[in-house]
Amino acid sequence: MKFTEHRDSNVYAVKRYEPGLVKVNNLELTQSCYLTQTKVEDNWPCKAIEELSTELLDMLFEEKPEVIVLGTGDKQTFPEPNFFAYCVSKGVGLEVMANDAACRTYNVLTTEDRDIVLALIMQ
Repeated sequence: MKFTEHRDSNVYAVKRYEPGLVKVNNLELTQSCYLTQTKVEDNWPCKAIEELSTELLDMLFEEKPEVIVLGTGDKQTFPEPNFFAYCVSKGVGLEVMANDAACRTYNVLTTEDRDIVLALIMQ
């Protein structure tokens, strides 16, 4: 799936997604990762939704997002409800979707200059 060009070349944007691969600007990532408009972390240690923990979410909170968009692989798989409550307690929204939808949502929100973290679980 190909994505449209982001207008600001200084922003990290998803250029292409396919199962097991996401292209962010000129980087091709094949492991679980997260990104913001200004940073790419290419080895986020969450390999499956069952591995999600508050410690892994805390890594994302360090980026000070308004919203975390969590891609759970090829299919949308919701984490335990306590993770939603944990995010709310930090004042951060948590949206969960399949990776392709998560990438599209991230790109749209960055055009609105939102403080967002896209975290992708790559399996």
